[in-house]
Amino acid sequence: MELDRSEPLPPDLLAELAERGEVRIFARNQKVIAEGERSDCLYVLVSGELKVYTQDERGRELVYNVLRAGELFGELFLDGDVRSASVSALTEAHCIVVDQALTHGLIRSYPAFAEFLIRKLIARVRHATQLSKRLALNDVFERTVALLEQAARPNNGVRLIPAALTQQEIANRIGATREMVNHVIGELTRGGFLERNEKRELIITRELPRR
Repeated sequence: MELDRSEPLPPDLLAELAERGEVRIFARNQKVIAEGERSDCLYVLVSGELKVYTQDERGRELVYNVLRAGELFGELFLDGDVRSASVSALTEAHCIVVDQALTHGLIRSYPAFAEFLIRKLIARVRHATQLSKRLALNDVFERTVALLEQAARPNNGVRLIPAALTQQEIANRIGATREMVNHVIGELTRGGFLERNEKRELIITRELPRR
């Protein structure tokens, strides 16, 4: 799944928010925002990684996005409605919290902030459209391969899949079951496209097939 990689905050704007907002630290797996709650602030991720997701009553997740340093989130509070998704820390995360009064003040008096916020909202709409398209038109094999390609990191001359990206996490991110993802990874392994190292981490050994 291709993640929303819209532009990060410009350094001068980040410095302005850091000076005027409140810095909070969230531990790994700690929830930052809960779906359905009301809130009056937005957040800027300074360091760490966060996931944006929804969860049903049986605990099944669908991950909409993974956020990295420099990204802004929680801006939908501006319409006064409840939060439409949850956000949790994948790693320890440092965030700047910008309250409602400061947010509205910046929108009115800081054109660069208002422009950035508009571009961010447009990028999120485009990302949501692409996500819906992939879920509707691509099969599980294609979505799994796309996510593996996106998540792979260079490591000593090979492309390594981070250990944190478990089969269940892949399933959550692409809208499938763990069993279906297990089947796809098994096919790729048997075909020689993936192998496991001594730490049981997945390595991409050659270009992954699209179908």
